[in-house]
Amino acid sequence: MRRITARLGNERGASAVLVAVLLVPLLGFAAIAVDVGALYVERGQLQNGADAAALAIAQGCATDGVCTGSAAKAAAFADANANDGAANVLTPTFPTSNSVLVTSSTRVASTNADAISHPFARFIGIDSTTVHAAATAEWGPPRESMIVLPLAISLCEFQPALDGTLVLLRYDQNPACTTPDGHPIPGGFGWLDRVEDECEAAIDLTVARAPSEPGNSFPGICAATLTDLEGQTILVPIFDRAYNPSGNEVTNGQAASYHLYAFAAFTITGWKFSGGPALTNTDPAAPRCTGNCRGIQGYFDRWVSVDAAGAAIGGPDLGVDLVRLSN
Repeated sequence: MRRITARLGNERGASAVLVAVLLVPLLGFAAIAVDVGALYVERGQLQNGADAAALAIAQGCATDGVCTGSAAKAAAFADANANDGAANVLTPTFPTSNSVLVTSSTRVASTNADAISHPFARFIGIDSTTVHAAATAEWGPPRESMIVLPLAISLCEFQPALDGTLVLLRYDQNPACTTPDGHPIPGGFGWLDRVEDECEAAIDLTVARAPSEPGNSFPGICAATLTDLEGQTILVPIFDRAYNPSGNEVTNGQAASYHLYAFAAFTITGWKFSGGPALTNTDPAAPRCTGNCRGIQGYFDRWVSVDAAGAAIGGPDLGVDLVRLSN
């Protein structure tokens, strides 16, 4: 019994040694849980304040045209969005004639310190941290039209591209399909009315309809433009309705105009048009377009809705301004 007691007595203080050894990593975990969490909270408050300040200033600029009181607005909104009611805000800057940049950083209300103290991280050598946030807002008249390559592709033709693989969108086969609600969609492809002497079409986003150019012949003026677009991602109008010159909907035959379903961000890798140039991707796995084949080769990237395209800033000044965060 004495030997056992003596042996246990020799191990007295072992727990203290283990606690001492583990104290540093324990404090490190505490720093991650508490101090880093506090930084995320501070960052969220500062970002909310910067966003609100940028939008408020942009709204004021859109209203009075001179951006009065921008510094006071920035400080007021930054402070109001901080839990302690305090933030450092630099004087707002104006990168362009219709945008404002607001930047803010940490300010502790009780001490006016420009950094957050860390109760746990200081034990691993980090005493305090300054957090920063920035927001850019812009204002201006909404864009009611956009310039695109003068072609429109049927949703029927475009559906095979939605899996993101390299595809060939053929417009010489004229397949038919339907919308999710069962409405028939004409297949194929159409050249759109072009801006004079340019390989581009102006789309009226307020009606989401694009007039068609008679015939299917390739507009020769587009040859150089297509060469420049190889490997580039462009917005392609995708249509789900077609109309004849009388305004009646058609599901086959020559269309006078197309109703736009959306714009597809599409990377062009090749093409072959009737009466125009031909270029196809040389990748052995790429779909080929030979003989009488007519189509466009490339990758689908994402959808861009007609509304989203119209939400861009840069249209004519008609007395209505759009204000939004741009960064």
